[in-house]
Amino acid sequence: MDVATALHAAAAVLLLLAGAAKVARPSITADLFFSLRMPRLRFLSGEAQAVAIGVVEIGLGMAALAIGGAVTAGIVGVFYVGFTAVVVRALMVGATSCGCFGRAESPPTRIHVAGNVSLAAVSFIAIGGATPLEVMDDQVAGGLGFVILVGVLAGLFLVLFTALPEAMAARRPRFES
Repeated sequence: MDVATALHAAAAVLLLLAGAAKVARPSITADLFFSLRMPRLRFLSGEAQAVAIGVVEIGLGMAALAIGGAVTAGIVGVFYVGFTAVVVRALMVGATSCGCFGRAESPPTRIHVAGNVSLAAVSFIAIGGATPLEVMDDQVAGGLGFVILVGVLAGLFLVLFTALPEAMAARRPRFES
């Protein structure tokens, strides 16, 4: 099994999930963009821009999984480089949410930065590898093991990006004055 392809496919699944979250709850991402003073298209509100980004993420995630290939792997890698820059900027300004998964209580962390860098790297490595469908074709049971692995990896990254930072934030002692 191609490990880089599995990790890249997990990155594509996360794109789908993050895109769906932005479409369902665009205000979290719009608020983050506003707090980061990110440029906005004049003809779109902040929420409409977040929805548009979410739709693009969904489309890219689907293309990476269903079509695959060097071009989609490269674009996924570029997206994760961009996500890394946004999370670094969010850390610098003290944002309370990373804006990725439509959850206000998911703070940006250095772990999130490292995860985004890792997903960008494996997506760039996947440029030279097999597509997810090619990996599945080479396996027994129609690639069920690959699908399960990708699901587990995507779930672990989702926990890494959302639940772990929330748990770490809740664990920090708060001193009242």
